[in-house]
Amino acid sequence: MLDALTKGYLTLHPAAAAHTLARLDIRDLKAVFQAMPRPLAASVIEHMTPGSIARCLGHLQTRAAAEILVRIPSLTAVAALRLMNVDLVKVLFSAMPRPAAARLRLRLRYPETLIGSFVDAEALTLSVEQRVGDALRLVRRTGQRTGHTLCVLDDRRHLAGVVDLCDLLGERDRSKLQGVLRPAPVILNARAALQTVTNHPAWLTHDSLPVVNREGLFQGVLARTRVMTEEQQLLTEVAERNELTTTRAALADIFWLGVAALFTASSGITKQRRMED
Repeated sequence: MLDALTKGYLTLHPAAAAHTLARLDIRDLKAVFQAMPRPLAASVIEHMTPGSIARCLGHLQTRAAAEILVRIPSLTAVAALRLMNVDLVKVLFSAMPRPAAARLRLRLRYPETLIGSFVDAEALTLSVEQRVGDALRLVRRTGQRTGHTLCVLDDRRHLAGVVDLCDLLGERDRSKLQGVLRPAPVILNARAALQTVTNHPAWLTHDSLPVVNREGLFQGVLARTRVMTEEQQLLTEVAERNELTTTRAALADIFWLGVAALFTASSGITKQRRMED
């Protein structure tokens, strides 16, 4: 168990604690996270880099690692899962509640450079049948940082439109959202490349945009901050990794071409000697 002072520091300064813990030896790191309550461990580990998260969770007990994963933001969890061994990922999924595992599996299906990989599937949404008063109470109760625009869905999880919080505040409590919502200015496709929306003019007026799949089902929202800051770094890392892979493949091709040339030359010399004999 953690002492009160350590627990208090981890609770009040999770980002600073994550930076310090990431530099520990893996045995010490494992001991600290095993001793933490799961919610506290999740609040700390989400501030680590994906590589450090993968390294840490890979050495924890399966149940503990799974419980921590489902408590951190999906995008952070997916980034860490991509760096883990495939067999370990399967084991972790089997230890999670099915809905949580299904949500993470869905994100992993998208390649790293597509919008679907960066979608926030946990963003707060409203129902087209809700009343304004109920919607505002839901926003206050969840305490999510929703931004000023919220997506409104129908009973089939299709995007019915969007509403601005400031507009809801000016409406009567008993008014239905169906009469308040407006069409979404832009709807993104989960299969589109992230680079295609980096400079989209909609970011000048919106902090997030709705994302749907090819069937039109709502997938979540893509936040402007993800596009403009963090994910640009990830895209650079992906490009560098792909370039390294291409370089290795080219070097391998050159090596085997050289080997093939040696065999060909050796075979030619052997045949010539036979003919001379």
